[in-house]
Amino acid sequence: MRWLFLLPWALFLLGLSPLAFLEPSGQVERGLWLLALALALAAVASLYSRFPVAYGVQAFLVAGLGFLAFQAALESALLLTGAEASGFTVLGGFLGALALGGAFVLGTGKEAPLLPALEGVGGREDLLRLAGALEGLALRRPLVLVYLSTSAPPERLQGELRRGDLAFRLNGGYLLVLQGSRPEDAAGLLRRLKERFPLSAYAVERWRGGSLERVLARLEAEALLQT
Repeated sequence: MRWLFLLPWALFLLGLSPLAFLEPSGQVERGLWLLALALALAAVASLYSRFPVAYGVQAFLVAGLGFLAFQAALESALLLTGAEASGFTVLGGFLGALALGGAFVLGTGKEAPLLPALEGVGGREDLLRLAGALEGLALRRPLVLVYLSTSAPPERLQGELRRGDLAFRLNGGYLLVLQGSRPEDAAGLLRRLKERFPLSAYAVERWRGGSLERVLARLEAEALLQT
């Protein structure tokens, strides 16, 4: 969700709320160090809201770092004002650790979550940006890759894909990433595409991890042999 990047900043400001009611009179130096730490945690959490990872993992990461930012900000505010320690600091740390643990379980479990869908057909730059996430996902959940040599319009090709499948336009064709599919699903997709578009060549591989550049080179070479 687009508003997710605001969550850590809201928690950061909530942690600083004692400064709105009390005058600074406590341990200024240590309080400022914790304030800088809270600011850094909120910034990193906000950046994670833009990372190309599954939404569930993303939400837990952002929330976890956001709660840790809240904890550091609240401790900073209490030190700066000389106020007594609050149980909310412990609660913030506990919730932060719990959320980060949830992100780890979701992101590394046997059934890895799917990557979020692109807005339309991506380009080579989008593919390179997602390369690391795709390579990590393929290690835990085999992906079916389909290389198409066709001049079909991107918007028409996008209409043939299932929800969750990714498409990237490359020089001379397209690379389709079928998430959660089997090779026979790719065969059905190819039959439909052959009926609707001129396909001069294609190649399919069930990718179980490794370098995306290498598997893409194999697919392009296989398709080239068919022309």
